[in-house]
Amino acid sequence: MRRLLPLGPGELLAEAEWGGMLVVPAWNVDVAIGVARDGLHEPWTTRLVQELLRPGDRYLNAGANFGYFVCLAGRLVGARGRVIGVEPNPHIVPFLMKSLYWNGSIGNTEVIVRALADVPEQALTFHFDPQYLGGGAPRSVSGLAGSDERDFATPEAAMWGPATLPQMLDAQGRWIKGIGLMVPFEARTATIDGIIAQCGLDGLDLLHLDIEGSEAPALVGARTLIAASPRLKLITEWSAGHYANASATLRAAFDAMWEMLTGLGYRVRHLEPRLAGDGGIFVSPPLDRAAMTETAPHGDYVWSRVEEDPFA
Repeated sequence: MRRLLPLGPGELLAEAEWGGMLVVPAWNVDVAIGVARDGLHEPWTTRLVQELLRPGDRYLNAGANFGYFVCLAGRLVGARGRVIGVEPNPHIVPFLMKSLYWNGSIGNTEVIVRALADVPEQALTFHFDPQYLGGGAPRSVSGLAGSDERDFATPEAAMWGPATLPQMLDAQGRWIKGIGLMVPFEARTATIDGIIAQCGLDGLDLLHLDIEGSEAPALVGARTLIAASPRLKLITEWSAGHYANASATLRAAFDAMWEMLTGLGYRVRHLEPRLAGDGGIFVSPPLDRAAMTETAPHGDYVWSRVEEDPFA
């Protein structure tokens, strides 16, 4: 039987199906709930990471949250491997740090508290709802915008409760599911190329990005790494809606990313959110640019060079 233990106020120690131990925020209902209840988060992506990583590999996960994929990778790559977890949210990084100790993978893992972009050392204002940790996103690229009058100063103030309930109801008293109680925080940017150099690596084997539509500029900031890593595979969150609703700057970043990756021989497949009876995964045929910008559903996508494509 999997273990689930209270550690302190708002903290649970949860045992994952793959054997790791994670410190999860008990108040979170999107990412943490699956780990606490089922021992798994995104089982199809979990299986994909398990299939792609080998002992001694090098892995970077951005949008690391409280450390689910970072801890999984730490066990898969072993003492000879290297793992980098990138997470800008100072309210969740302490959970990531504790997870690494409880998981026993602190020795092979680095934690970088930055937001990925194509330009380093920019100030960004983010906001997030503590209940929905997977949905934090930049609010301003300048870092100078004033606080929204609806913002909460701390995660504790933004918790579901009698004081915040009126902001979650419509005029008829019905709960508006998914509405955010937002807490702002400041972060600075880094490029993937800069982080790889900082950590003393000459390449990666798997780059895994779950950063709410900012994947394209992050990959533009990884040009040197991608060109120098012939075995590198990518996992990115994406949807055609990210492109349809993007600013001109973000569209230009996607166009630059697409040109760079396809020019290096990459092709992309959608990872379907289901598992076969034997635990196997399902991926789509390779997708073209029109599919990625017009019809691609929200989910995870795996990128491989043609000669390294495990699904060919």
